[in-house]
Amino acid sequence: MSSFEDACRPVLFEEEHGAFPYWGKGSSFLIANSRAYYWVTASHVLSNLGGRAETLRIFPSDHSRISLPFNEQYVITRGATDDEDYKDVFVLRVALDDFDRSGDAPLVAQDIEQGALPAENLVPGDELWLMGYPSESNFVDYDAQKIRNTRSVLRGVYQGHSISAHCHELRVESSIQLESFDGLSGGPVFYMRSSVHEGRAVEFPMLVGMLLRGTSSSSTAHFVSSTVLLGLIAKAENNA
Repeated sequence: MSSFEDACRPVLFEEEHGAFPYWGKGSSFLIANSRAYYWVTASHVLSNLGGRAETLRIFPSDHSRISLPFNEQYVITRGATDDEDYKDVFVLRVALDDFDRSGDAPLVAQDIEQGALPAENLVPGDELWLMGYPSESNFVDYDAQKIRNTRSVLRGVYQGHSISAHCHELRVESSIQLESFDGLSGGPVFYMRSSVHEGRAVEFPMLVGMLLRGTSSSSTAHFVSSTVLLGLIAKAENNA
C-alpha cells in the first residue's frame, strides 16, 4: 500500500450550531481523469445523516485546513419506487481553480483513465482491498473540539455478482476486527494488478468499485462496479 490510500477521505459536515460545528460519519474518495477531479460517495451517506452538499467539508489531506470547493453535482436519477442499489452514487466535481488558489495541500486522487478496472472482470477468489472510516474508530470529540479519524484498510475476497444489477459481493477476511461495518459505505474497493517494471514485480491499485453496504456478522459486503461511476462521469462530461 502507498499514498493512493490518501484518496480515501472521511465525510464531515459543518453547520453553525454549538461551540464546535463539525459532525458526520462515512467514507468517500477522490478520483480524477485528464479533465477534472471528482469526489465520490454513496448517496445514502448524505441522506441518512440529513446532510447537504452545501455543508460538506471534505479535506484533501489529514493536515489540510481548507476543505475542497465543488461546482457540479452528479447523481443517477431514481423513480419514486426505485431502489436499485447501483443508483446509490453521489459525485461532486472539484472546483480546481478555487482549490489551486488556496495552495493548502496536495490533492491525491485515483486516476480513472489508467487505474480503473470493471468489477465484471474479476473472478471469484480475487483478493481485494476496501478502505474507509468505520464509525467505531472515527468520531467528533466535542469536549476536546477535535475530529478523530482513523482510516482502515481491510482485505476482501471477491465472491461474484450480486443479485442487484451492476453490483458485486466480497467477503471480508482481515486481521482488523470490526464490530460493525457502519461508516464504511462510500469507500473505494481496489484490486492490486501485478506487473513487471524494470525487471521487478510491482503492483498497481485498480479501482473496481465503491462499497455500498455490509454486515460484520456475515463478513459480507456489497459494492457497485467502477463502470457505473465512470459511466456517470462520462455522461456528465459529454453533456457539459
